[in-house]
Amino acid sequence: MFLSVIRAGRGRAFPLLLLILAAGLLAYPDMQPLLGIREAQFDHYQRVLPRERDSEPVVIVGIDSQSLVKLGQWPWSRDLIAALVDKIQAGRPLALGIDVVFAERDRYSPEILAKHIPGMTANTRASLPDPDEKLARALKGPPTVLAVVGLSKALPGGRHPSKPLPVFDQDAARDRFLPHFVSALASRPVIASGAAGEGLINATPEQGQADNQRGVLRRVPTLAFVHELPFLSLPLEMVRVALGTEGSVQTEEGPQGMQAIRIGDYRLPVQRNGELLLHFGRSSSNYYLSAADVLAGMHDPEIFRSRFVIIGFNSTGLQDRVVTPLGESLPGVDIHAQVIESVLAGQALQRPYWLPWVEMAVLLGVGLSLIAFIPRLRARYAVLSFALASIAMLTGGYLAFFAARYLFDGASLLLLLCPPFISLLGNTLITAETLRRNAEAQLQQSREEAARMNGELDAARRIQMGLLPDTARLFPDERRFSVSALLEPARAVGGDYYDCFMLDDRRLCVAIGDVSGKGVPASLFMAISKTLTGTLTRRHAELGTALRDIEAELDRENPEYLFVTAFIGILDVESGHLDYVCAGHDAPLIVRNGQLLSIDTRDIAGPPLCAAGGYPFESAGMQLQAGDLLCLFTDGVTEATNGTDMFGSDRLRAAIATCGTVPVQDCAPALRNAVRRFEAGHPPADDLTLLFLRWHGPTGAQD
Repeated sequence: MFLSVIRAGRGRAFPLLLLILAAGLLAYPDMQPLLGIREAQFDHYQRVLPRERDSEPVVIVGIDSQSLVKLGQWPWSRDLIAALVDKIQAGRPLALGIDVVFAERDRYSPEILAKHIPGMTANTRASLPDPDEKLARALKGPPTVLAVVGLSKALPGGRHPSKPLPVFDQDAARDRFLPHFVSALASRPVIASGAAGEGLINATPEQGQADNQRGVLRRVPTLAFVHELPFLSLPLEMVRVALGTEGSVQTEEGPQGMQAIRIGDYRLPVQRNGELLLHFGRSSSNYYLSAADVLAGMHDPEIFRSRFVIIGFNSTGLQDRVVTPLGESLPGVDIHAQVIESVLAGQALQRPYWLPWVEMAVLLGVGLSLIAFIPRLRARYAVLSFALASIAMLTGGYLAFFAARYLFDGASLLLLLCPPFISLLGNTLITAETLRRNAEAQLQQSREEAARMNGELDAARRIQMGLLPDTARLFPDERRFSVSALLEPARAVGGDYYDCFMLDDRRLCVAIGDVSGKGVPASLFMAISKTLTGTLTRRHAELGTALRDIEAELDRENPEYLFVTAFIGILDVESGHLDYVCAGHDAPLIVRNGQLLSIDTRDIAGPPLCAAGGYPFESAGMQLQAGDLLCLFTDGVTEATNGTDMFGSDRLRAAIATCGTVPVQDCAPALRNAVRRFEAGHPPADDLTLLFLRWHGPTGAQD
């Protein structure tokens, strides 16, 4: 008992170490390969249950290829942009967002034209309209929001946007997790003066890391600071300005930073750094309109009423395309539309600060349970237990997503638990195999010792060997053929047998068999098999019929479900014709004129006797030539081992090939000695039985 406790403790120490290492890896989830596995699992959640896009509160007016063909290449004149804004504003939308930064002067502004038209007077220049001012006037209709790009470095051309959140309570503990930009790329002040707000269009500040190397956008920022001034993202700013005085912005904080952001009565769960884990819906072209069609008046302005409208690029070469977790490649402006839909529906994916702690608790709980119980279970039940735990973790992740859009990382937990489980299962299998072998060895040793003490095994061996014919004395005056045989049990008694006898003056019957198992049961079954072989081959002229009757008699009373392989042949010693039948036994070999042949038993070979029951065994025949040497053997020859390799058929064939000119009486001992030399002192793996028969011809000549 004490030794088993020590062994069990050692078997659990290494899995426990692996579990501790797994917990350390889980504490740093942004490391590969856990990051890739986790994100792939979360993406699969969305593919299984994408967000339903029941309504279409957003209309996207795209600057597409059709618009560029009809209205000219980009950048367009601000006059044209102003006309497009006027067409949209006529429909009185809730808010208009422009996903374009007008950072430079219009190329048709008086100042730019004066540089390109020599001789233009100051009066002429003063009389020309300024397209930027015209666009600014157009933006003063219903609420409009301009795009701003946050810059991590102060670059030339960068400027501070002029319309931060009007009211926002700053909190140092919360704000340190939010993105901070030192400068920004914003529209010219004259244009921004006409807008109601400015919103950031940056992607997540973690771009360039693992997510974006795969080209998949999963997170979008909601709130950031530019030169220490707070700005919402473009879609959230559109919602804020659409609400007017009711669009106050508030945040909900937890121990780890932000938990949610509120815009009026709308609430959106976010991460501690203000990022929104966007729940994507399937893309649709229903809410896309061409800017050229809008300018041409092909759409009734009523289409924009009480909707959010976004002007953005939707043309190859101009748009920024992103790949979503659903596997779709979308223009960046479509992400703004999905954010607005998420705000209005109050839906977002959630991975709160406490969820990684839940995952850690599940990892340790399941891991410690495996370490505690797996060594006590059988291998099949251990595998079943781990499979059920794996299914529970993966299913729990899907249920959490379906119920509340929580992102539970069951896949990483499964991956991290595999090494401890494999180690535990290996220890369990090794322990079980060791105990089984020890039990078998002890049982066999006790049986053999008891049998030896009573003299039973010695008596059984003498009886068994006495049942076998003595080929040296059996045919003293025979000149037509020569026979020699040898049997050496692996233990005191064995399950192999051979037999040879004359059916009449010209027919010689030879047989060899191998009973399954070893020891006393096999030896008893061997004795019955040999007796039946001699009796029934004498009774039936046809070998197939004889073999079927042998099987029927053996199978009549076979409580141990033993089976036996057998080969029986009848040689006409006058003509050299050999009839034979095979029941799952190795095909005999023939040495003919220095060449080694194999008797073809493929067409008539059946299963071992008592293995299938009622098999219709059939016989076949072949013609021997004078001088042919026939070798029958059991698998104790080919399966003999030296601890590393087995004797095998190649070594057997090579050894038999040398017996072509050797007297038959010397063949069996020579082959036996070759096998024992190969074993190099290792105990025999199985009983070894050999029978050699040489046909000299109808008149014959002794070896």
